[in-house]
Amino acid sequence: MEASDVDSHSHEGPWPNGARAAVSITMDNMGEAADLNRKLWPETEPIGKHYTVQKVIPRLLKLLKKYDILATYFIESWNINIYGDFILNEVVAAGHEVGWHAWQHEAWSKLKGDKEERTNFERSFGSEGIGQWLSTNQIEPYRGFRPPGGIINDETTLNMCSEFGLGYLSPAAEKAAIVQSRRDGDGIVILPFKWAAVDAYFYMETFTGLRKLKGELPSAPQEPQVLVEHFISEVDKAIEGKEFLAILFHPFLTDRPERLEAMETVLKYLAQKRDEGHIWLARCKDVEAFVREHPSVVGTDPEWDLSSWR
Repeated sequence: MEASDVDSHSHEGPWPNGARAAVSITMDNMGEAADLNRKLWPETEPIGKHYTVQKVIPRLLKLLKKYDILATYFIESWNINIYGDFILNEVVAAGHEVGWHAWQHEAWSKLKGDKEERTNFERSFGSEGIGQWLSTNQIEPYRGFRPPGGIINDETTLNMCSEFGLGYLSPAAEKAAIVQSRRDGDGIVILPFKWAAVDAYFYMETFTGLRKLKGELPSAPQEPQVLVEHFISEVDKAIEGKEFLAILFHPFLTDRPERLEAMETVLKYLAQKRDEGHIWLARCKDVEAFVREHPSVVGTDPEWDLSSWR
């Protein structure tokens, strides 16, 4: 692309520096948390030496550094006591945002009533969770929450997010938006993910039902090249629609060379579009801050996606 072409496009969009879309690279899940919660972790296996933390995540962090991209990593608070040094020294020290992904990857929409939800918040935000770091200023407070499974419990979750000081939610939905909760006059910013930009939607056998439901893909798990094509298509659609897009990778699914290569192909494309002035690549908390200053860039209806993959 010629430099003059960059200039002609650089002031068309509603995002910083005239970018046409805002894109956040996000990651979910750390270590054994989800397997422990689902009772899938072998009792004979030690805890605290998970292959993704020892081998995969360092590779992903190197890729992000290579393309000068800061990401948002939604980590279960349980990990603070197991992989605390790694989170602080490798994730936070590199400038990435740590978002909240429940205590131990509990399927959020299956929590029973206010009590179970509140218990999860209190444990995660208190001295057993991130509170131990806040008291010594080792990390900034959580700004955002991605509910495991992608579905929230309506007003209950929105009100609790406000009560515990969260500014944004990243559930399954179609569009970024500002929605009101009873507790917060400024509202909660919704920075959603779409299943078409989630690696698990392509790679996992357990997502067969969701692939059938959506009808966008064959029901069988897909190859990395199919993911690359769809992710790039979602980026192009976001640019065309001047929208926000979250792209979601799971370290435990990026453990094979061909999948790591697919992730790099996507990051390279994003870096190119950023350098051409088409997209603003930013952490979710930075997008939230911009949306609060410029609320007209989003609407008020996120078009929630209540599809269940289980």
